[in-house]
Amino acid sequence: MEKTLKQKTTTALVWSFIDKFGQQILYFVTGVILARKLMNSDYGLVGALAFFTAISSAIIGSGYGRAFINKKKATQDELQTLFLYNVITSLIFYVILYFSAHLIADFFNRPELVVLSRVLFICIPLNALFVIQEININLRMDLNATAKTNIFSLIPASILAGGAALMGFGVWALVIQLLSISTFKVFFCWKYGGFRPGGTFRKQVLRDLFPFSSKVMITNLINAVFTNIYSLIIGYYYNVAQLGIFSYANKFKEIPSNLISDTFRAVSVPLLSQLNEEHDRLKRILGKLMRTVAFVGFPIMLGIILIAKPLFIVLVTTKWLSSVPIFQILCLSGIFTAFNSVLQESVLAKGRSKAVLYVEILKKVVLVGMILLTFKKGIIGLATGFAISSLVAMLLSLLLSGKIVGYSIWHYMKDCAPYFTISSILCLAAYYLTSSIDSDLLKLSSCILFVGTFYFFTSWLLKLEPMMEMVSWVHKMINTLKSKNIN
Repeated sequence: MEKTLKQKTTTALVWSFIDKFGQQILYFVTGVILARKLMNSDYGLVGALAFFTAISSAIIGSGYGRAFINKKKATQDELQTLFLYNVITSLIFYVILYFSAHLIADFFNRPELVVLSRVLFICIPLNALFVIQEININLRMDLNATAKTNIFSLIPASILAGGAALMGFGVWALVIQLLSISTFKVFFCWKYGGFRPGGTFRKQVLRDLFPFSSKVMITNLINAVFTNIYSLIIGYYYNVAQLGIFSYANKFKEIPSNLISDTFRAVSVPLLSQLNEEHDRLKRILGKLMRTVAFVGFPIMLGIILIAKPLFIVLVTTKWLSSVPIFQILCLSGIFTAFNSVLQESVLAKGRSKAVLYVEILKKVVLVGMILLTFKKGIIGLATGFAISSLVAMLLSLLLSGKIVGYSIWHYMKDCAPYFTISSILCLAAYYLTSSIDSDLLKLSSCILFVGTFYFFTSWLLKLEPMMEMVSWVHKMINTLKSKNIN
């Protein structure tokens, strides 16, 4: 049984990484094209609306979906009930936001947000159409289908957005990107999801799952509010151009951060839920996930902080240099977010949604305190406060997981210290060795080559678990391909 679970975990991680890596590459390429053609204020206008779309996404079906995954199964009536609930809720949200468009535009003092928001918010009912299919795919732990859905949706959306930017559509290129992603995801989720409308809408289904799902939904809602509250603060107290600088730095940070966080979250949700009745195995698998996050996360995020300036200059020109220090600070928060998401899922797997909710409230109290301390210190001050609050949030998640799952701060330090130490030493060495190089392209490539080569070599030399498993998996794949060719 342990071997089967190990194989399933490895396969899931590989497919999840392919999915998230493919997504982030597409986001990256499209983001470079858009950044070269668009202005700070264009990103600021769309960033101003992120708060409202995030709120709707947190409420529509997320709590009930997590409850189904914990149950490990769902009947046709249950899926039909959640599908109708999602669609009706999303339409109510859209109508409310449609008629609130003038208030949103007045808040940010940008009249163009009236039309922009009414079009962009069409994403909300579109997203509600595929939530149930994503839940069904997660129940099957079919990350192959997830990868196909996400990548096949992003390819045409990226082409449309890039084309719109090159044709001079301005901020509408960003709107086209978001609407296209939602539209194509509806199509491909329904192709691979397996759910078809049918059965009976039963209020009792919602009532039975409400005690658990409501706490997950409130947790997600709190996260959405406070993660996106910076767009409200910067847009209101500063201006849309400053919000654009912050939004682009955050968007650029999310490419590596989401690659790591979403990859492991996609695996940990169904995997840890399967082990919710086996305490020792749950703790052991959680430790393995955390070590793998550290193995991938520390070199990527610390390395990106190292190469931030030449990376921005080479890819998006000096026009966006003002985003670099904010990007570097936010990358620190990205490291903590990846660990935090896995820790939270381990506690939810034990059915302790109330404990997660209370800790999330405590985290947001810390975040509010940091906002109050830093909002008058400019967007760099706000970014610093956010990074500090992310570190505190991870420590609080470790305290909670230590109590409920048995995975404590000490376990985390023991598991992750080798990867942090190696990554830090290599990044510092690369910084000093390349400091005299004038060419941004040469400095960028030298840092990547130095850190990447020596990180993998050192990990292999020390026989660190994730590295050895990666080598073993590569050997198996090569042998499999060889045997197929022979046959």
